[in-house]
Amino acid sequence: MAESYFKHSLKVNDYLCAGCTTCMRTCPTGAIRIRGGKAVITDNKCVDCGECIKVCPHKALYIKQDDFALIENYGYKVCLVPTAFIGQFEEKYKTKAIYSCLKKLGFTHIYEVEHGVEFLVDLYKEYMDEHPEIRTFISPYCPAVIRLIQVRFPSLVDNIIKLKSPLDLAARVILKRLMDEGARRESIGIFYVTPCAAKIASVKYPVSQQDTCIAGVINMDFLYNKVQLMLHDSDKDAKPINHALTARDVRWPLPGGEASLFRGLNYAVDGLQNVINFLEKLEDEAIDAPGLIEMRVCDQGCVGGVLATNNRFVARKRLEHRAALFDLQHRPPTRYGRYNDPEFCKWIDEQMEIPEIKPRSIYKLDDNFAEAFKMAERMRKI
Repeated sequence: MAESYFKHSLKVNDYLCAGCTTCMRTCPTGAIRIRGGKAVITDNKCVDCGECIKVCPHKALYIKQDDFALIENYGYKVCLVPTAFIGQFEEKYKTKAIYSCLKKLGFTHIYEVEHGVEFLVDLYKEYMDEHPEIRTFISPYCPAVIRLIQVRFPSLVDNIIKLKSPLDLAARVILKRLMDEGARRESIGIFYVTPCAAKIASVKYPVSQQDTCIAGVINMDFLYNKVQLMLHDSDKDAKPINHALTARDVRWPLPGGEASLFRGLNYAVDGLQNVINFLEKLEDEAIDAPGLIEMRVCDQGCVGGVLATNNRFVARKRLEHRAALFDLQHRPPTRYGRYNDPEFCKWIDEQMEIPEIKPRSIYKLDDNFAEAFKMAERMRKI
């Protein structure tokens, strides 16, 4: 039998699992079956949407993270923080206080993922202009959406924009900056704080099959609890390695935040069932959706991730308020905003493209065609 080629980050605690089938009935790709009275996840079908975790009454499903102690293996300990993480905290806590706590936990550099947004907007527009044969473009931002399309809607794979997400690009930018400053590659450890299972899988097993420069992934709820316990006496200003975000950077992971940055009639769809329904109609040509489709499997976007600690509506409002505090008028009118170095811009262009994203068959029997054919014949006779 062929080795599993579609990895995931979701795990089952057999001790807690009662085999109640709740997760099996909820899974959108039929990736869960009950065997021997316990839930079993099929790698090639799982898209890491996290719905099974949300519905399990026994808390038997969980998301495996890397050991936090791994950061001690590096001299440069970089924390890649999504804005969704900042939105988990009450507004009375300033961002600099949260940074300070992260520093006390051992990180030497803090960098918000959405800094990569400013590189992407113009390049996404260029990509769309360069592909007039494609009428509907699907954002590559949410890895659960990409995997869902690969598994369940393979005919729509060509509609996915073949460019990196803010996470991929931000990690490469911070790595380049530190190395340009004299740091050795082996001394740099970049750790991403994830709000969901899909982004762990996208780091560990990227759909594009490209190597990642992220050393480890930390669950958002785990880090939130650590920071929350320290916030009451954290008064030092730990500055991020880059300048402050802008309003559009902060809004990007929220519903409509990405779609609003592109001209024309664009769409924003969030929530698993809403995404599935939209993709079904798109595949059946029941709807005509020219332009960009922003899709997020989690309700309310990344603030609704399964690893988010606080209410998603409250977190969204906090980030909207944070975005309102930024003044877009101060953004330099250059292609990449604050970064107007021609060599740096050229490097960004070289980093953007990803290899072709291919459909993933959930019924792959064997890598050897002859053996797979024999197995298919046996299945047909049964």
